[in-house]
Amino acid sequence: MTTGTSPFTNPFASFNAETLKGYLPQSDSMGALARGAMEASTASTRASVKGMQEAGQNLMSQMKEQMTLSVETGKKLSEAGSLEDAIKIQTGFMKSTLEANLKGFSQFTKLYTDTMRETFAPLAKQAKDATKSTKLV
Repeated sequence: MTTGTSPFTNPFASFNAETLKGYLPQSDSMGALARGAMEASTASTRASVKGMQEAGQNLMSQMKEQMTLSVETGKKLSEAGSLEDAIKIQTGFMKSTLEANLKGFSQFTKLYTDTMRETFAPLAKQAKDATKSTKLV
C-alpha cells in the first residue's frame, strides 16, 4: 500500500510550473521562434530553387547560342574558297566562342551571387531576430 507522500504515486508531484518559467523565461516565444525558423527555411529554399531554375535556363540559352554559332561557322567553312578564308573563319569562330564564354561566365557568376544573397537573407534575418529575443537569465 502506498501513501500520498510516496514518489511512486505521482512522480511529477514536485513539478512547479513557476520554477520552469524561471529556467525558460521566453517559453511563450519559443513557438514563435520555431515558426520563424521554419518560415525562414522555407523562404530560403524557395530562393535557392528559383536561382537553380534561372541558372539552368541561362545555361541552356548559352548552349543554344553556341550550337547556333557552330552550325553557322560550319556552313561558312563549307563555302570557304581557300585555306586562308577557312583559317579566318575558324579564327573568328574561336574569338566569338571565347567572348561568349566569358560573357556567360560573368552572367552565371552574377546569378550565383544573387542567388546566395537571396537564399541566406531570410536565415540571417531569423538569426538576428532570435538573437534579439534571447536574454540571459
